[in-house]
Amino acid sequence: MTNQENERRQGKLRDLLLLVPYIKPHQLKLWTSIGLMITTSLISIFMPMFTRAAIDNHIIGGNLAGLLTIISIALLLMMLMSGANILRARLMAQLGQNSIRAVRDDLFAKMQLLPVKFFDKVPVGKLITRLTSDVDALQELVGNAIVSMVIDSLRLVGFLVVMFWLDWQLTLITLAVTPILAFALTYLTSRIGRAEDVVREQTSVVNANLQESISGIRVIQGFQAEEYFYEKFQAENHSLLQAGIRAIATYSYFWPSVDLSWVLSSAAILFFGGRWVLDGTATPGTLVAITSYAGQFFGPLRGLSQAYRVIQRALAGAVRVNEIMSADTEIEETLPPMPPIEGRVEFDHVTFGYDPEKIVLHDICLKAEPGETIALVGHTGAGKTSIINLLCRFYNPLEGRILVDGVNIHEHELRSYRQQIGLVLQEPFLFSGTLRENLLFGNPKAADEEIWDALHAVGLAETFAQQNVTLDTVLTERGANFSTGQRQLISFARALISNPRILILDEATAHVDTLTEQKIQQALATLLKGRTSFVIAHRLSTIRNADQIIVIGNGRILERGTHEELLALKGEYWQLSTSQMIEQVN
Repeated sequence: MTNQENERRQGKLRDLLLLVPYIKPHQLKLWTSIGLMITTSLISIFMPMFTRAAIDNHIIGGNLAGLLTIISIALLLMMLMSGANILRARLMAQLGQNSIRAVRDDLFAKMQLLPVKFFDKVPVGKLITRLTSDVDALQELVGNAIVSMVIDSLRLVGFLVVMFWLDWQLTLITLAVTPILAFALTYLTSRIGRAEDVVREQTSVVNANLQESISGIRVIQGFQAEEYFYEKFQAENHSLLQAGIRAIATYSYFWPSVDLSWVLSSAAILFFGGRWVLDGTATPGTLVAITSYAGQFFGPLRGLSQAYRVIQRALAGAVRVNEIMSADTEIEETLPPMPPIEGRVEFDHVTFGYDPEKIVLHDICLKAEPGETIALVGHTGAGKTSIINLLCRFYNPLEGRILVDGVNIHEHELRSYRQQIGLVLQEPFLFSGTLRENLLFGNPKAADEEIWDALHAVGLAETFAQQNVTLDTVLTERGANFSTGQRQLISFARALISNPRILILDEATAHVDTLTEQKIQQALATLLKGRTSFVIAHRLSTIRNADQIIVIGNGRILERGTHEELLALKGEYWQLSTSQMIEQVN
C-alpha cells in the first residue's frame, strides 16, 4: 500500500470516530455484549478439549459413565453458549438500531442547516445515498461486524494458544499455509476495498440520475425524451453493474484461498498426525482435537474476511457522512439574535458572484424604507433573483454590506432574521401532508381563524368552500391535487400567515391567471401595508404601483424611479414595456 493510500485509509478510520458519541449512551449493552462474547469464545475454544478427553480417557478405556459425564458437561456448555449468543445478538441489534437512528436523525438535521450553495454543488440523489445506503453500512458495522470481528479475533488467538499447548509440531504444520492466507488478507483485501469504494460512488451517481429523472418526468414526457433518459440511466446502471462485477470477481478469489489453506492444512495434519499416532508419539484424541482446531481456525478467518468487507463499506460510508457532518452550516451560535425589524433595507455597494471569478452583481446600492414596495425588473439573467438570494441570506456578498434597520444582517443570528421574512417563489413547493401543515411552517402557533383569514385574503377561501377543501385535506406530493394557480396562492398565504416584516415575491404571480391576480392585488393594498416588499414580476399590474422600480441589467442598476418617472425617461424601462418584456395587463 502506498503512503497516499495509507493516509487515505487512516483518514477513513478517523472518520469512523463519528460513531463514538452515538454508541456511548448504549455502553451498558456494549459491555454486556463484550462479556458475552468472551464467555462464548472461551467455550468454543475449549470445546475440542472435551472431545480429546472423551476419546483418550473414556472411549479408548471403555469408561461409559465418564463418557456420559463429559458429554453432559459439553451439552450444558453448548446450551449456555447458544443462550449467550441469542442475548448478545439482541443487545447488539438494539445498540446498532438505536445508535444509527441517532446518526440518521443528526445527519438529516445537519442537511437542513446547510447553505443553499452546498445543494447547488451536490446532487440530491447523492445526498439521499448518504442518508440511506451509507448510514446502513454504518449500521451493519455497529450491529454485526464489530461483534464478529472481536469474537473471531478472540477465537483465533485462543485456538493458536491451545493448539501450541497440545502439539506444537502439528500447529506449525497448520500454519505452514500462512503464505496463501497472507496473500488473501493483504493483496486481495486491499483490492476489495478499492472496488467497494467504486461501487458506492457509482451507486450515488445512479441515485442522482434516478432522482433527477423522476423529478422532471413531466418535462421528459412533454418533450418525448423518454428514450434519451432511458439510455442515460441504462449507461449509468451498466457502469454500476460493471463496478459490482469487478468487486465480486475480486472478492471471489478470497474464499478459494481460505478453503485451499484449510484443505492443505487438514491433509498435512492427517498425514503427519496419523503417522505419529501409529508410532505412539501422539494420542488419537490429540489428533482429533488438533484437526478440529484447524477447521475452526479457518472459521474465524472467514468471519474476519466478511467483517472486513463490512468495514470497507462502512469506511467509505463514514467518509461521505462525515463530509456532511463536518460541513459549515448557516447557524452562527455566537452571534446575537436579530432584533424585531421595521423593514428599512439598504444594499451598500454590494458585489456578488456564485463563482468569485464570475461576478453577477456589480456595486449594487439601493434603499427601501419601511412599508415601501420595491419592484425589480430586467431581462432574464440580469441579476434580480441574485439580489433576493442575498437579502434572504442564501448567499453572502463578496463585497459590501446588506443592512436592515441600519444593522448588518451578517452580524446577527440567521434564524431570528429569517423568521421576520416571508418568501414566495415562482415555483411553489408544497409538501406531502395536510393543508394546515403546509400553511403553518412560518407560524406554527397560528389559529385556524388566522389561516382562513390568509386564505380569504388571497382569494382561496370561497374556492375551497365550493370544492369542500378543508384544512385537513391531504396534499399529494408537491400538492399535485391542486391546480398550479392554487398551489401558488397557498404558498402566498403561507407567507402571509408568518406576518413578515419583509415580504419577497419572486415572480409570485407568474402562474396565476389574470382574474385571480386581480383578487390578489385587491388584498395586497391592505396586507402589504407596513411591510417592506421586494417584487420580481413581469406584469405591469404588479409593478406600476411600486414605490420604486429598479431596472437591472448585466448585474448593475440601470434605472430607478416610479412607473411614471421611468416611462418619461424613455430608457431601458420604457423599452421593456414597449417590447412586452413587461406584460401589459388590463
